[in-house]
Amino acid sequence: MTDENSLIRVLLNLDARFDERDDAAMDLESYNGLNVISALAKIASDPREDPGLVDSAAESLGGVMARTGFRDAQIIEGLTPSARVMVISILNARS
Repeated sequence: MTDENSLIRVLLNLDARFDERDDAAMDLESYNGLNVISALAKIASDPREDPGLVDSAAESLGGVMARTGFRDAQIIEGLTPSARVMVISILNARS
């Protein structure tokens, strides 16, 4: 069984294949915790990252925030514009 720390390592590993990082971003939606939120936000706030990976991280971040009720305006404000829209949309749809 893969734990969130293993998934976070893959997500943040710039040498990992895109599909591995993308899968890790999507799988992290099932976990809670500030370490998960921080890792997803790191990717979703980096305009140099692949837009598809940013989208996956933002979708999972929105899912975690919606499920746990965790809200942090500073994290949301720091996201790329497209990631911010996605997270806010998920939060609005699931509230």
